[in-house]
Amino acid sequence: MRKFVLILTVLAFTVAVFAAFVTAEEAATAEEVTHDYVGAKKCKTCHKAQYKSWLETGHATAFDVLSDEEKTKEECIVCHISGKLADETVLEGVQCEGCHGPGKDYKSAKIMSKKKWKADPETHMKMALEAGLIPQTEESCVRCHTKEGNENYKEFNFEEAKGKVHPELVKEGK
Repeated sequence: MRKFVLILTVLAFTVAVFAAFVTAEEAATAEEVTHDYVGAKKCKTCHKAQYKSWLETGHATAFDVLSDEEKTKEECIVCHISGKLADETVLEGVQCEGCHGPGKDYKSAKIMSKKKWKADPETHMKMALEAGLIPQTEESCVRCHTKEGNENYKEFNFEEAKGKVHPELVKEGK
């Protein structure tokens, strides 16, 4: 009888440890949320002025300025493409999502409705951030606009640069 209780205790302990490990692994996996890219043309549907001004920036042609050799180097393309669509189509250039994050989840009308956003900007910004929107800060820009490892580096000033990417927002005082 003692042997049976000992075996049962060891078995219960083993199951408990295994269950704790699986639960911890599932929790870690659940935290690794990924968002899908949609491409600048989808963003254009609602953000026409921003799209038009983006077309006139170096971001729009960032991939085109790379040499054929640079287009094969991960350390170059990481800052000269925005990502890939679900079908593996490469989003060339620094499109909207290259800075703002993959937009499939935050582009929904539930989050990006102009009327709803205007009525409750804090709630909608929170929803957009939870859905993958990346707020633009100097830190997010200097991931790419950095001298380190970039032989083509040009001096970067965040305050000046933000007006070049979205000049219509500067005119509106945003």
